[in-house]
Amino acid sequence: MLRWHGHACFELVYEGKSLLIDPHDGGSLGVGFEPPRARPDYVLVTHEHYDHNAVEAVAGEDTVVVRERVGEFTLGPFRVKGVRLPHDEFGGRLRGFVVAYRVEAGGLAVVHLSDLGKPLGEEEARELGRADVVLAPAGDVYTVHPRHVLEAAEALGARVLVPMHYWVEGMQLPLEPLDALLRFAKRWRVVRHGGSEVELSREELPSDRVLLVLRWPGRG
Repeated sequence: MLRWHGHACFELVYEGKSLLIDPHDGGSLGVGFEPPRARPDYVLVTHEHYDHNAVEAVAGEDTVVVRERVGEFTLGPFRVKGVRLPHDEFGGRLRGFVVAYRVEAGGLAVVHLSDLGKPLGEEEARELGRADVVLAPAGDVYTVHPRHVLEAAEALGARVLVPMHYWVEGMQLPLEPLDALLRFAKRWRVVRHGGSEVELSREELPSDRVLLVLRWPGRG
């Protein structure tokens, strides 16, 4: 199961274990936002920016926290690979680097692209490996242009692209709204899901490319 907690925060649940990526604290995003309602077993932090690293908002005494870890490792039933990518178009000289995570469980591979700052290169795509589902920033400004987001998902072989990290009403971050991505998604079938979580499996992946828009929890 994949659950969106808003912004860049996603939760994967498999075999009774929960893995959360990039928690925010709610309030720092703007008025009326709440922190993730989750108590995960594992937390992955892609980089140390305040809207991605609010571990204290979700972690309990037994929560395993992994920050910006490159390479392959295992967290319970989750097989994880971290790949370092630049947070800007200048090779990391402006905003540093992020770690994109590929998480595999039950044969399904999910890639969280964090704040990818430049088009994904061929070598970077090979290092990340095949992805069934890609979670990708759609708000431009601090991240790669939306057109390159779609190209990255295609390069990874994704059947499902879930947009994240875009502007919604009340947000203080100067991001673009989701339309910035949708206007370029001509080769993707857009599906607006009524909730913030969805059951996914490799066996039930769509045959075409689907851009799956989840509902931000707790907001209209």
